[in-house]
Amino acid sequence: MKKVFLYVCVIACTLGVITSCNHEVTPEQMSGVYHGTMDVTVPSLQIDDLEMPNHATVTKVNESYVDIALNLDLAQYVNPELAALLNFGDVTARCLVGPTIDGEASLRGDVTIADQKFPVYGEYDERTLDVTFALGLVTVEFEGVRR
Repeated sequence: MKKVFLYVCVIACTLGVITSCNHEVTPEQMSGVYHGTMDVTVPSLQIDDLEMPNHATVTKVNESYVDIALNLDLAQYVNPELAALLNFGDVTARCLVGPTIDGEASLRGDVTIADQKFPVYGEYDERTLDVTFALGLVTVEFEGVRR
């Protein structure tokens, strides 16, 4: 009788593991428009955490990659002398959707601005996108929520 009970417990536990839901984040799940804010930091110009509203558009490229489009015209938020240095315009970063751990996926990629590549990294969790554009001396961190 004890062996039968043990076998039933083993089978129940095995079925629970086998039939558990897959919580992998896919590029298709990430696609959409995210509304939020950008934090801009330029240490050489003594700009720290300049916050501004913005939105990012995430588009599925294939089963592993997404494109993240963001307007980085930062010139409108600073004085005219700095405007030329901080106008990157509309940019699109291609990012690999990394492994999912506890429902959170990592993002790694790059963006090309004026023939130069810059790293882009971040994470996605449910409906929240948190991505950083490391543009040389300028760092732009965007955090937004898909509605």
